[in-house]
Amino acid sequence: MTLAEWTEAVQRNADAIMAGEKVKQLSALFDTPQHALQFIELAKKAGACRDLKIRCKAALLDEKGKKILSPKTRMPVIGWADWTPESHKSA
Repeated sequence: MTLAEWTEAVQRNADAIMAGEKVKQLSALFDTPQHALQFIELAKKAGACRDLKIRCKAALLDEKGKKILSPKTRMPVIGWADWTPESHKSA
């Protein structure tokens, strides 16, 4: 494999990763909103990045703002939701 072929293969893999939409937790070290905001600021300064959002696991809501219930268990469906300071006020 030549250097040009290798560079092209690496670029294809990078493009495939950046095109993905799967949500993943960054790290347990950045599990508070303050640390996540600091990380996002540093990542944006460092170079190209995409889809940097603070998200949390929460009950999913439908278009009307009501919790989506599982038809089997009748419990709220839990998934990733965008975090906002208004949505998670501390006591």
